[in-house]
Amino acid sequence: MIKVLIKGELDSSLLMGMLSNCDLKIESAPELTAVTEVSGDSGYGAVVASHLSESDASALSLFLKRCGEPPLILVGKGPEPDYGNTLHLDDGVGADELVDACRSMALAAPGASAAAGFDSRGLIGESEGIRRVLKVANKVATTDSTVLITGESGTGKELIARAIHRNSPRRNAPLVVINCGAIPGELLESELFGHEKGAFTGAHRARPGRFELADGGTIFLDEIGDMSPDLQVKLLRAIQEKCFERVGATRSIHVDIRIISATNKDLALAVEQKAFREDLYYRLNVIPVIMPPLRERRSDIPLLAEHFMDKLARRTGMEKKSFSPEAMDTMTAYDWPGNVRELENLVERFSVLVDGNIVDVEDLPDHFTAELSDGGAPQDAALFCDVRHGVNFQESVEQHQKSLILQALNESNWVKAKAAELLSMKRTTLVEKIKKMKIEEGSTSSAV
Repeated sequence: MIKVLIKGELDSSLLMGMLSNCDLKIESAPELTAVTEVSGDSGYGAVVASHLSESDASALSLFLKRCGEPPLILVGKGPEPDYGNTLHLDDGVGADELVDACRSMALAAPGASAAAGFDSRGLIGESEGIRRVLKVANKVATTDSTVLITGESGTGKELIARAIHRNSPRRNAPLVVINCGAIPGELLESELFGHEKGAFTGAHRARPGRFELADGGTIFLDEIGDMSPDLQVKLLRAIQEKCFERVGATRSIHVDIRIISATNKDLALAVEQKAFREDLYYRLNVIPVIMPPLRERRSDIPLLAEHFMDKLARRTGMEKKSFSPEAMDTMTAYDWPGNVRELENLVERFSVLVDGNIVDVEDLPDHFTAELSDGGAPQDAALFCDVRHGVNFQESVEQHQKSLILQALNESNWVKAKAAELLSMKRTTLVEKIKKMKIEEGSTSSAV
C-alpha cells in the first residue's frame, strides 16, 4: 500500500473521500513543523502539497530530504520548495487524476518497493492468510505465468484475479471474465473461441469469442472445474499454442493472452477420478493461489464488516451503522459457510432492516446464536472451547453437528434433500438426526 503525506487543503476536499476506492494510505500534515524532525526513510510513496507559504516551502524541502526523498506533487501556484523530483498539477485537478499521479510517481521513484506499489483494492484484511495470498499475487503479477486460484465459493477468487491483472504489464488491455459453470457445455466452446456464420442453428453471423476479445490482455476462466472433457482438450491446445479456430472455421487465430483460472473444486482429486485432464491441470496450475475461507481468517471479519458498511453508506447515502462488541464476537465465532460473500450480503441486510445505528446480537439471524452454551458463547464457537479446563467432548461434537445441520437447512430453505447433499450425507440419515436433535424449522428463521 502506498503511503502519502498531504500538506495543505487537499486532504479533506479531494483525497479523504477516495480512501476506500484506492490503494493509498493517507496521512495529513497541517503543520509541517511537526514532521520536520523525521529522519531516514519514512516510507512515503509520495508527498502532496498545496497552497504553501514561504516558510512551508522551506520546511517541506528540508523534510523531503530528511525522509528519503520521496517524489513531491505540487498542486496550484505559490512558493516552490528547492526540490528536484516534483510534479506540478493545476488547482482544478480532479480526485481521480490526483490519486493516479500519487500512484505513478510512487511506482516510478528510485528504489520503489514492488510490495508497496501493489494495488490491492477490494482485498480487505491483515491476517496471515490474506497476506500470504497478496505476497504470491505481487510476485506473479509482473510475469505472464498461468495462475490457478482455488478456494471455496465466496472467498474472493475473482478479486485476486483482477488484482493480478491490474498490477501486470497487461493492465491497459482487457480483462475478460467467463464463468465456465454458468454456460451450457454445448455453448461454451462458441463463447470461448467464437463461431462463423452458419456454424450451427442460430449462428446468423460470425462472432468473436472471449479469447479474441482478450487479445493482449488476460482471460479469467472461472469455475474451470465444470468444463467438459471434450472442451478441455481444445482449451489445452489454445493455452499451449496460443491459437485456436472458431466453431465452423478452418483458419487458426493467434492471440497473445494470459490465462488465470479459478475453481472451488479439488482438481487434483478430479484428475484422480478421471474427471479432469491431468495435462490441462498441470498446465493451469503453474502458479497456485489458495484463497483461505473466512473461518481461517477470523481476525479480518471486523475489518470486512466495517468495509462493507462504509461501502453501503457511500452508495446509498444511509447513515452508517456500527456493531456492538457482543454482535461482533458472535460474528467472529460463526463459521461463515458462504465466506466473504455471505458477510457482505448480511451487512446489506443490516443496513436496510436494523433500526438505529447499532447492530446487536438480537439483529443476527437465529442460526448465529442458536443453542447458546452455558458460557454464553454461540454454538458455532464450540470448536474453539478452551480445553485446558476440560470440555464435554460428546456434547461439543453434538453441538457442532447441530450447527452444521441448521446452516445447511437454512441455506436450502429446509429442503432436506438439498441440505443432505450440502452435508454429503443420505437424506434418511439427515432426517434421523433432525428428529434426534429436535431441530425445528422455526429455530432457523432469520431475525432480520
